[in-house]
This record gives sequence, structure tokens and C-alpha cells, in this order.
Amino acid sequence: MQPKGIDKILNIALVIATLAAALWILFIYADANMQHYNAHMEADIASETLLADVLHENGHVQPDTWQMSTARRIIAAPMLASFLYPVAGGNMVPAMGLACTLMILMMIAAMLFFNRQIGLGLRESLVAVLIMLMLSAPSDEAQRMLFLYASYYVGHFISMFIVLGLYARALKRGRLSVLTVVITLPLAVINGIQGSHASMFFYLPMLGAEILRRMTLLIKKEKSSFAISIWVAVVAVVSYVCSKIFEFGVTGVSRNIRHAPEKFFGEVLPAFKVVLFYGRLEFVVIILIIAAIAGYMLAVKELSKTSELWATLPIVFGVIVVLLSATFTTAEVAPRYFIMQIFVLACGVPLLMKLFSGKMATLLALIVIIYAVDSAMAFDDGLIKSDHSADSEYVKVAHFMEEAGYKYGYSTFDHANPITVMSYGKAKVRAVNSFDEMQGLKWLTDSSWYPPAKDVDSPTCYVVSRARQEEFDKFVSRENPKIIDSKEFDSFVVYVTDKDYTYWVD
Repeated sequence: MQPKGIDKILNIALVIATLAAALWILFIYADANMQHYNAHMEADIASETLLADVLHENGHVQPDTWQMSTARRIIAAPMLASFLYPVAGGNMVPAMGLACTLMILMMIAAMLFFNRQIGLGLRESLVAVLIMLMLSAPSDEAQRMLFLYASYYVGHFISMFIVLGLYARALKRGRLSVLTVVITLPLAVINGIQGSHASMFFYLPMLGAEILRRMTLLIKKEKSSFAISIWVAVVAVVSYVCSKIFEFGVTGVSRNIRHAPEKFFGEVLPAFKVVLFYGRLEFVVIILIIAAIAGYMLAVKELSKTSELWATLPIVFGVIVVLLSATFTTAEVAPRYFIMQIFVLACGVPLLMKLFSGKMATLLALIVIIYAVDSAMAFDDGLIKSDHSADSEYVKVAHFMEEAGYKYGYSTFDHANPITVMSYGKAKVRAVNSFDEMQGLKWLTDSSWYPPAKDVDSPTCYVVSRARQEEFDKFVSRENPKIIDSKEFDSFVVYVTDKDYTYWVD
């Protein structure tokens, strides 16, 4: 057999192995979402799940009564879940699990579209998808942002791959199509309404890449359609302006020039370093980082000959934009803001495979497959086999309420929405700011769930954690409520009063 024939067989084998590894991890994510949604339940996940319920009941429109956080959910799992109720048994939990799974598939489809536009072959594209799926730890921020439970950021990255794919397509053809404008202008508006994340992740970075491209053309005295540059500028400005017009809940952010070095080393760098998760086969992650850097370096050398590769630069620029923003402002810092690192590797490594093909590309594919197998086993243990949610005290509290016929209750934010979701909505526990004040908490809840909009005359449960007992005692001392029942658990005491003592202030 000729060496070329051996290479062809090896390439086919690598494609099959890469696809199999990707499908394995995808199946684990789907299983986690569909069958183990409550395994890592916490207040923010539960709040997104309840939003799906609210959207379904309100005709897929977020009502004014919903107290959102800092972002609106449009291209998001809760919105999609609100449409999936008929095929999910009419319940928010399976609807959200199905929605998250479908959005993973949409993100992969968008990524494959982008990969094709920048010239990646089948093997390189599958490696890109596999890297995106595998570079995380079970239920860490990266997985919860992209793949699991609420998939907070997945809508942004579906949009990113669509927009950058159309950008690459325009550069490759040397002209801008009407269809691109028709798709991307409304998308820019929607992403702006959702918040500033899309601007920082890819709209402003794409504008930076296009300005750099235009300057390069000017220096080389080469001509290119200005329509592409105008379009990039328009969608970037539209998204940014809409994010400012519809800005909500973002306060107290200012410049941080004087203390920037202190913040960078004390907060930004530690958060930045944990995204790729170095706790498992650390040397492989380091190899992939080096390979991604090399891939981008080769891509930069090819920009003059392969113009569509300019569309890969915004992914790197997105990391830089977020780093600068986090360092030079007083905005909070969290690992989720640096999640673009995953996409830098998912793009850079396949670029190296494409531009430096041969044994190096084969070796890289093998390394990715080996790491993916290790990831799949870790994900199966951390997301599926370790699910003990059925034994959670949240479930026990909910069962007590259901069996006793108490349908409504209150707790603090950390506990209220999780109890509701883990009971599949059978026990409705809402959030108060404290048991002392008993005022409805204006954060990821709905004002219609509280008096005076809600009837006050039915028995009401107050799920009090041991740490909050003193607050509840102050309320009892002041209001002297009639307690008709109670139940003690390890971490909670449920007090049942004769009526609802909570209130809402507009």
C-alpha cells in the first residue's frame, strides 16, 4: 500500500474518532440536561428556569412584573424553553433541559458554518468542535455558560459564529450581500437589547479587526469594498448603542486607572487562569495553548493571501477587550467573562492543523481525542453518576409542603427558587430580602407572586435556614404571627403561618 493510501486511511480514522468523541460528550451533556437537571441546582439556574415558566405563561414575552438581573433573555434557553412546553410535558424543568440541549446543537451548527467560511476541512472542523466541548470541568462556569442547565451565554456565541462566518464570507467574496445585512442588523439590535456581552465578545473586536484590515490595505495601496467596513461599523455601533439604551441593573461601574495593576494581579489574572481548567492533564492544555498561538501566528502571515482569515482575529481580540475592561474599570470580575479563551483554542489549534498540515496535524488531532476521552469520563462522573439531588433537603422541604397541602411559601434568594424548581413547580417558594422585613426581593422574581397582587388569606410556609433564624425571630417578636404548623430539617425549619405576611413595594 502506498504511503498516500495510509495517510488517507489514518485521516478517515481520525475523523471517525473525533466525531465519536464529540458525540460521546454531547450525549453526556444531553443526559445531564434532560435527566439530571437538578444535580447542581443553585439559585441562578433556578431563576432562569422560572423565567422560562413566566415567558410561557405570558405568551413568550417577558412581562414588566419580572424583576430581571442585568440582562434580558431573548436568544436564550428560557425563551426557547417557553416554546417547548408542549413537547416537554408542560413543565419548566424538562423544557429547559431540552432547550439547553438544542442550543448546544445550534452553537455547533453555527461554529461549523464559521469553520467552513474560514476554510477549515472536515477533520479540522470536528477538532474545533471537540475542543470547545471538552475544555472545562464538570458543572464549572464554562459548562454552565455554554452547555448546561441555563446555558447563560450560548445565545451570544451562536450569534458570534453567525456574524463572524458572514464576515469571513464577505471577505472571501470581496463583497457584501443583502442577505448578510438583513440577518445581522436585527441580530445586532437583539444582542444589544440583551446587554453588553455581545459587544465586548465580538462586535467591538470585529470592528477592531476591520479597522486593522482597512489600515493594512491603505498601507499596501490595495483596494477593497468599503461596504464591508461600513457594515461592520454599523452592526458594532447598533449593538453598543442598543446595549446602552436598554441598559438595566448595571450601576457603580467607573474607571479604575490608578488601581489597575492591583486589580489585574489580584482579581483579573486569577479569574482568567481558571477558565481552561488545568486540574486534569495540565500538560495537554499547555500544548493546546502553544498550538493555538502558533496557529494564529501562521494565520496572520496568511492574511494577505487568504482574506477570510481576518474573521478569526476578533475571537482573540474579544479576550483582550474583556481583559482591558475588567482591569481598567471597577466592574466585577468572574471567570465567565473570560470564556472566549475556549474559542481561541477551538479556532487556533485547527488553524495550525490547516496551515501546517502533515504529521503535526495528525499528532494534534490524536492529543485532542485523548484529552476528550478523559474529559468524557470526568463529565460522566461529575454530571451523571454523582447526582444525589433526590436526597437534597430542598426536595425534602418541597415534599413536606406537598404532602401537607401547603402550596406557597417564602425563603431567601439562595433557597427559594431552587426549592420551587426541584419540586417541578409543585411547591411555590418565592424570595424575600430578609425574614425580618418580609419584603419581596427585587431580583429574578415576579412581583405578581407577592401581596397585594397575590391573595394573603391561605396558609403560608416560611423556609428559614438555621443561619437566618435570628431574623425570623425578630419578625415573630414584632408581628406576633399565628404559627399553625412547623417542621424541622437539618438545615431548615419550615414555619407555617395562618396567612401571608409578605409584601411588595414598587
